[in-house]
Amino acid sequence: MSDDGAFTLQRDSISDYEQQACPEFFQGKAAKTPSRYLLIRNHILDEWQRTQPQYLTKIRARSGLRNCGDVNAIGRVHAFLERAGAINKDALQTPRRIKRRRVAEAAAGSSSDEAGGRRRAGGHVIEHTVVERHGHDDGDYRCSSSSDEGGGRRRRRRRKQQWAGIATSDFRLVPYREYSAAAPQPYALHVSSAALALMDLHAHLTHAEVIGLLGGRVTEDAVHVDVAFACTGAGSSTECEMDAAAEVSARRWFAKQNLAAVGWFHSHPAFEPTPSVRDIATQRAYQALCALPDGREPFVGVIVSPPGGDACAYGVSDIRAFCVPRDTPGEPWAVAYSVAAQPAVPGALVEQMEQLVRHQAAALAQRADLARRFRRTEAMTALEKLVISMRSHWAEDVRQQWDDAVSLRLRPLLVDLFCKGGRHDASSAASQAHHGHSHANGITNGNGHIDYADVVSDSDS
Repeated sequence: MSDDGAFTLQRDSISDYEQQACPEFFQGKAAKTPSRYLLIRNHILDEWQRTQPQYLTKIRARSGLRNCGDVNAIGRVHAFLERAGAINKDALQTPRRIKRRRVAEAAAGSSSDEAGGRRRAGGHVIEHTVVERHGHDDGDYRCSSSSDEGGGRRRRRRRKQQWAGIATSDFRLVPYREYSAAAPQPYALHVSSAALALMDLHAHLTHAEVIGLLGGRVTEDAVHVDVAFACTGAGSSTECEMDAAAEVSARRWFAKQNLAAVGWFHSHPAFEPTPSVRDIATQRAYQALCALPDGREPFVGVIVSPPGGDACAYGVSDIRAFCVPRDTPGEPWAVAYSVAAQPAVPGALVEQMEQLVRHQAAALAQRADLARRFRRTEAMTALEKLVISMRSHWAEDVRQQWDDAVSLRLRPLLVDLFCKGGRHDASSAASQAHHGHSHANGITNGNGHIDYADVVSDSDS
């Protein structure tokens, strides 16, 4: 496997990368052997050659396989090949399916929000439909059977109504449109390594969505994102709300560095970085708020997806930027960005990350266990995946310095506070978060860096 995440499949051999991704076939089990993995893998690749450009489903991939183990094991090989880009790359997609239970929950949540007229002053609510992406589910959707024909018709009718509600709700994900030579991007976007690394870290610390603001500078033809500020707020796996006081604190912190708010970010913990209808409305409102007299709207939205994507190297998060032009208010446009390489790792960044980790460990109700496997079919832990992803944002000549900072300062702290069995629990993390910060008059500590524990009280100063 190369540094950029690409690897080559040899029909008669198995790479180390495949053994790491599908370990169940390489553990000496009689029913799951390397030769059986090779048979399954090659069969799925052959089926893809026959079906492309149509999407190769797991059911189609299993056809013709006999005595090759349980269907879930075959499905996991299919999922690995899809993530690696060996199958279904640029395939014609079949309609996505949402688990029935989650459809009902989403519909109920939407109706309750509308009935209660939920509008929180100063906050921004972002919600999403939780979708099952092809290749990441462990089975196929099935309707329960019944001898009662009338009951079956009623169930189908109810399911159709539920789908109709989702299709027109704020939960719906809207695919990106792409800029081209004929429709050029409104501005160049440059994002610093430091900002990318902090957003990545923030997104991995919880199973809920996180949210924050981006600080930087606007020039005549570009937006420069220099720093990221992880805001406090309430979040779930499908919703996040920025705390109004945290937003004020972030803007004050930017101002102290002669920077301005030039964007916002949030995470999609378990699915692709595609904006929902509500994300689009939030982005549109931010752009209108930050519009310049010449008509430009230099405010960008960023979505961080820790699971990564087909275009990402192994272990690297999928981070996408977007904007919503005023002439297409309901459509997100993907904004390409370049990484603004930094000559060294800022010392303030490492301290900012340490304070974020301590504060999140004490405050989060849905802390992630970074000692767990990132995916059930792979040996890589969530912590190892996080380290790989953050490292990818730095230039080659800075990575050794970054590796030293991670091994000496960040990794031990993450093991203690976010790995099950670590030496510290949430209560001791809370005492660490406040240790040495007895004041409550701002977002910075005595050294001029962020104190996330005091971020809310800053708005009252």
